[in-house]
Amino acid sequence: MGRLSHSLYCCVFIVFVTVLVSSDVPTKPKVYTLNLDLPPEERWMHIVKDFPQLAEIADTITRRVIPEDVYPLVDQLAQELDKYLPEPFAQEIRGIAKASGADVGGIVMANLFYEATAFCTSIVAQDTNGLIWHARNLDYGGKYGFTEMLKNITAIVHFQKGGKTVYSAVTYVGFAGIVTGQRPYGFTISIDERDQGAWWMNALVALLDRQAWPVGFLIRKTLEEETTFEGALDRIVTTDTIAEGYFIIGGANSSQGAVVTRARLQADNIWKLDIPNGRWYLVETNYDHWVDPPATDNRRTPAMKALNSTGQQNINKGTLFEVLSEPLVVNRHTTYTATMSAGKPDVFDAWVRHYNGQASKRLPEVLQKKFFKIEKNTLK
Repeated sequence: MGRLSHSLYCCVFIVFVTVLVSSDVPTKPKVYTLNLDLPPEERWMHIVKDFPQLAEIADTITRRVIPEDVYPLVDQLAQELDKYLPEPFAQEIRGIAKASGADVGGIVMANLFYEATAFCTSIVAQDTNGLIWHARNLDYGGKYGFTEMLKNITAIVHFQKGGKTVYSAVTYVGFAGIVTGQRPYGFTISIDERDQGAWWMNALVALLDRQAWPVGFLIRKTLEEETTFEGALDRIVTTDTIAEGYFIIGGANSSQGAVVTRARLQADNIWKLDIPNGRWYLVETNYDHWVDPPATDNRRTPAMKALNSTGQQNINKGTLFEVLSEPLVVNRHTTYTATMSAGKPDVFDAWVRHYNGQASKRLPEVLQKKFFKIEKNTLK
């Protein structure tokens, strides 16, 4: 019987490993704390030093994305950063550049690129207990070939003051802004790109004219200074931005969920949860929610079908991960999946995705628990 159990264990192990190799098995990014009490130039040093490839990535982004005739504008921006960027971002970017050995201009352009070229899927939903959930996939780098590079610099960062977490983010190291963040017991927020044409020229012109905020910097400032869903929503609606976008916001109380569709100088639409009328979730990809997405990039429909199949009563961290693992919703350009809930901040988490045509719809920890349960039952 002992040999039979051992053979069964080996077979289970081989099958388990085969499943892991043949499908997208998510991996956990590194987790850091960032001390906001430090001088801005020093805050990112301990994190950046763990990613020696950062300077090369910043240089690659600049060379592949920015036309050479725009370089003088980038140089002007880098030389007078304090003039064009709000505090503390100019100082932090200089600190990141120094710690990584990158040019300041390269880090600036990487920051603008990260926030202006994302293809994403964001969901905000309310379960039957009134808890608001927020989850997103972040797809990057398709036509530029940056997807794998960005996966390798993905991290979770907890921003702290006085040793306590004020807000948290899933981010790419080197990016001083935030595109996926949570303020515990306050709100959650993510940004999805809205097509805008030559984003780099729009961004540079807006920055040099000092007319508007980079969206990632705006989100971080909102997380730092606002404490409620209403405060966050109002700031996002009323602040001019250098890029158009979809801001997805979830609150700590029931019915607090919204998608703000922004042009650079105004909010074009505010779409909210409407529980009494059956709208218990909102799905935003990269297209205005009141028009059909193109057939060549329809991530909205499979996400909505999966949510409807799951049901409001079953919404949780694991089922949202499953929804975001539906084909098309997860794809070869997905860098990470994140889950959040301002009312239940401990669920804040992220996984780097490695999609190769097959997606694991179970959280890695669920797969491991199932495996070890089998192991325990067979080794007798």
